[in-house]
Amino acid sequence: MSNLFSRILGNISTRIMFIIYVTIILLTCFFIVFGYYNQLSLQEERQYDKLKAIVSSMAVNIDGDEFDLMMDDHPNKGDISSLEQSVVYHEINRKLGQSVSDNNLNSAMYTLCYVPEKDVFNYGVRSDSFVDFRGEYQKYPPILKEKMNEGGIIPMYESENGVWLSAFHPIKKKSGEVVGILEADIEFSYFIDIVRSQYTKQALIALCVIIVIAFLLIPYTRKILRADERQKKLFMEQKLLIEESHREIKDSISYAKRIQSAILPPSRIVKENLKDSFILYKPKDIVAGDFYWMEISDDLILIAACDCTGHGVPGALVSVICNNALNRSVREYNLKDPGKILDKTREIVISEFEKSDDEVKDGMDVSIAALSLSTLTLKWAGANNPLWILKKDATDMEELKPNKQPIGKFADQKPFTTHSIKLDKSDSVYIFTDGYQDQFGGEKGKKFKASSLKTLLVSMRDETMENQKTKIDKAFEDWRGKLEQIDDVCVIGFRI
Repeated sequence: MSNLFSRILGNISTRIMFIIYVTIILLTCFFIVFGYYNQLSLQEERQYDKLKAIVSSMAVNIDGDEFDLMMDDHPNKGDISSLEQSVVYHEINRKLGQSVSDNNLNSAMYTLCYVPEKDVFNYGVRSDSFVDFRGEYQKYPPILKEKMNEGGIIPMYESENGVWLSAFHPIKKKSGEVVGILEADIEFSYFIDIVRSQYTKQALIALCVIIVIAFLLIPYTRKILRADERQKKLFMEQKLLIEESHREIKDSISYAKRIQSAILPPSRIVKENLKDSFILYKPKDIVAGDFYWMEISDDLILIAACDCTGHGVPGALVSVICNNALNRSVREYNLKDPGKILDKTREIVISEFEKSDDEVKDGMDVSIAALSLSTLTLKWAGANNPLWILKKDATDMEELKPNKQPIGKFADQKPFTTHSIKLDKSDSVYIFTDGYQDQFGGEKGKKFKASSLKTLLVSMRDETMENQKTKIDKAFEDWRGKLEQIDDVCVIGFRI
């Protein structure tokens, strides 16, 4: 064996092959170890993002004033011992339970209320049937108290039940006062086992491959070093790497779609408030720059069709910021006038983008309507996108013109104009982004155009809104044919 080893090192060709072989072993070990910890890090980041999205979206859906009143009315441990004892407790429990189910969480969500006199957190409402009202959470992580007013994550920790990740978000009253926090946990041990199993198999496979290569390389050193064999091997490695990278990117984008879908109003809520309505939403890619938004305030229904800069992943990132800005304008600043909402939204969006070291000019076009159910008065404002009204006895579509400026940085910024119009029963209202009318298609490959969309909608005036949705979707696909969809599509229609 030692003689064979000396012969291998004594020959220049076999010496090079030996060095390459050892290098392959070291690189393989490095990439397996690096991949293992990198995948763990990615899984941890994904789960934290999921938890943050869940608690932030759920916290804003909890009425802080009612929660605070419930805690004040029941100051002692055990004051609430069953779900049916408090209407507020039961409602929050239902919402949290639904969120746990929808998001496949493996642990209960729960609210906490800080008691400064004892420097402890009291448990409030849990998502499951176990009631531990006003139970003390004494050994809480310091970050829970430090970031109680802004929310955040609790670094990975280990208990007798496994390894856990947690995220929390403040519960606020309408005045903005923080009255509690919502926390969600997820057991990370499951993901560690998956990654460990995956990379153990890869390590065994790599070891077997290396051993096989070693026996093949010794007798055929010179042949293996030929240029065509090296190129073939390099090509296969690159092909596998590209396929793996493509799969991981697609998985990440698909997960991003779930997060983006969580910020859209559920169709059930839309139908409850606008019974004869439709929303045609067709993202160009897996995730979209277009989104629709809805908020209910007393008898006022606020609804918007929004078109953020770009589409795909960049557009989706901008949409999260713009959606948050709309929510804050209404929930935090209590604005109900569409023009003022757009003014405040623009202010928030610009403020968010100014935090970057680079100049960011992204933003969105939007058409936002506020319908009063009691007076049938419609108030509306638009940033580059209009609103159409088809009166019940009219033959032509009536159009409200938008301000020619976006939500974002603009050279000549002006306050957005709020238009007001009195509606009658059976009037139809349409708001939309520009993706539908800008689609290329037809025999000559031209744009569909807004005038064609108007004609199409007028021709269907006697149809239900659901039938209208089916028909305009079919018209879009027939027009597009085999051409690529060029932009996200969002069309909203409702009948009074």
